[in-house]
Amino acid sequence: MEWLKPFEANNQFEDNTNSLLDFKIREFIPESNVQKKYSLLTQFFLLLGSQDDNSVTSLFVDNRIDNQVIEEIIMHFDNTKIVLENKLPSEIMLSKPNQESLSLIRSNKVNPIIKNLYGTINNTQYEWRPQKSHKILSEFIEKYEDMEFDEVLDCLNNTSQGPIISLALSSWTLEDSLKDTFAIRYFTHKCKNVYLWIDDANIVSTIQLELK
Repeated sequence: MEWLKPFEANNQFEDNTNSLLDFKIREFIPESNVQKKYSLLTQFFLLLGSQDDNSVTSLFVDNRIDNQVIEEIIMHFDNTKIVLENKLPSEIMLSKPNQESLSLIRSNKVNPIIKNLYGTINNTQYEWRPQKSHKILSEFIEKYEDMEFDEVLDCLNNTSQGPIISLALSSWTLEDSLKDTFAIRYFTHKCKNVYLWIDDANIVSTIQLELK
């Protein structure tokens, strides 16, 4: 496949541990007047969280949690924990998507990029195998714009640690038609670099986005 190039991943992790920090994990309890709101953020995070019953989605925040994140994301999960560093929020841990919210999302039109990523329900338990990284070559990919999804990408950028966003996948198999999906066409031209992690059974387990 000429649009993919094997890439030697260089994963470097910095140790930012500070023994002086005071860490606590608490359940998130919304204020009584907070209402659920539905948006493309709701759609993305609910379908992401529903891929695996045991999955936890982390959003990293800088000392405060925006009302939009509370209303459009947090309120749609039945289990939410907040990590506090020195009494200030640093991470949101989401699990157990609310079934009522999920049913409503699935009964309405799903954004084409989100549908590519998480529109297929996969009940097969993934078995880990050795994986290799492959870089997508943008010159072989037709560009696709989606101004609505730009908001989701901005949210991912603002709630991720570091310049690379990793999105777990559960239904992608390596085949040439992948390059024509809305997701690949969007990310490849929206990001500086895009990588696919592929195992020896041609299962694509992760898409990594290196933002510009």
